[in-house]
Amino acid sequence: MESKTEWSLVELTDTLNKTAAIDKDNLVLVDGLTGAGKSTIAMKACRKGCKWFDMEKDVLYSREDVINWVSTTKPGSWGVADEVINVLFKREFAAKQQKFLIKVLDMCRERNLTLFMCIPNFWAIDKHVLDGRVRLRIHIARTGLAFMWKPSNSPFTQDRWYRYYNEKVCWKWDQYPNARKTKGFLGFLRFGDLEVKEKEKYLKIKQRKKEEVKKREEEEETKDEISKQRSVEFGKTLMLFILKKKGLLRIGALTILAELEGVTKAALSIRLKNFDKNYGESSENLVKSVKEGTLYNNMDNKDIIDANKDKMQHSAI
Repeated sequence: MESKTEWSLVELTDTLNKTAAIDKDNLVLVDGLTGAGKSTIAMKACRKGCKWFDMEKDVLYSREDVINWVSTTKPGSWGVADEVINVLFKREFAAKQQKFLIKVLDMCRERNLTLFMCIPNFWAIDKHVLDGRVRLRIHIARTGLAFMWKPSNSPFTQDRWYRYYNEKVCWKWDQYPNARKTKGFLGFLRFGDLEVKEKEKYLKIKQRKKEEVKKREEEEETKDEISKQRSVEFGKTLMLFILKKKGLLRIGALTILAELEGVTKAALSIRLKNFDKNYGESSENLVKSVKEGTLYNNMDNKDIIDANKDKMQHSAI
């Protein structure tokens, strides 16, 4: 991409389409403060750059949305990951973040897709992804004004986005955002708001999709919690069963354990009977195979437990 002082939206989208046409993809990161206009400029660009862009199917709010879109959308399509912070940094996802992104971007390249990712902090994305995959940075300086940068193509630099050099040049950025003096600077872009009807449609879609994502997340959390509770319940009952079969449960032990759990002794006894009934011969084999201090290390025990995995997950203990 060539450097110039001011870009129009048409010039930007034409350039991105030319890049996609030579069997490449476009990953564009749009960063800036909340409410500055990240989604606005991304959707305006998509409307200009892709004739079949549709907010209903091409604006994405979850990992599932992104994967489905990249896998099934028409080659050459443009899309917006509207709140990519929710896509990349969800609970228990940080360790898989880089693999997920690389997988998505590999598919983007295969299908010549252009994907805008809106994120508050550009530097929150993994360095390997920034250096090797991101083609363009659009920073919303204020509502209606964006600055654009591209990375260095030098095979020798370790700082492809000139971060350290530009930090020194722009140490008074808040008072004087002298973007023209920075390295990698492509130019600035002015943009207006979405049309009234278009904005109303976008806000309705955004609210509905975010509610759907929230509902799915709550269902997943509930499912995970139930699974954990079942695993804990199974483990406790298994230990009691082994102790009982080996004659190691002292008189009154069940009463004390029942009180600690907040259940009756009868309920605990019924649970043990049900366990014996549900797992039958396997439970007896497990008791026979247990050696002192080897419950979790003995591979025979593991095989017996694995053989009853489905029962463990679904049986009421």
